[in-house]
Amino acid sequence: MTPPSPGAVTAYLAEQFRSELELFRAALEQAPGDAFHTPRMGHSPAWHALHIAEWLRLMVLDDRTPNYHHLGWEDNARVQALGTQPAPVRERDPRERILAALDDTGAQVVAWLEQADDSALDGEVFSAATPSGTRPRRLALGMQLRHIGYHRGQLNLLRKL
Repeated sequence: MTPPSPGAVTAYLAEQFRSELELFRAALEQAPGDAFHTPRMGHSPAWHALHIAEWLRLMVLDDRTPNYHHLGWEDNARVQALGTQPAPVRERDPRERILAALDDTGAQVVAWLEQADDSALDGEVFSAATPSGTRPRRLALGMQLRHIGYHRGQLNLLRKL
């Protein structure tokens, strides 16, 4: 077996994130009119979009801008330590603005992975859930792919209710 070429893993991850984000976006598009902003089973599709955008921004792009409000861990001391500036996009903002924020973050994630070599996957990223406050970047990337799929499933379930 030949070893993968430099950047093979990041190229694979870029394609996986692109695909998963397209499927997630398609699920968001299924929410009709006001249903996009209407909480059902705890959260609205708008919240799910902002939630994924914020987690990608924090765990993949390692963006420490202190304006996280949709992580779902807002009562966690580590998340509170990220700061309390106003959210750049809010759940009640127009649908187009929310989806643009998701699209922009997704495009940044894919571009970063396309330009990175596999050594960029080394190191640690923020984690609210681990004792150390960090998580290995490779593990975090896999978790975020599954996280997007999980929320896509929640959106699909909301359509059936």
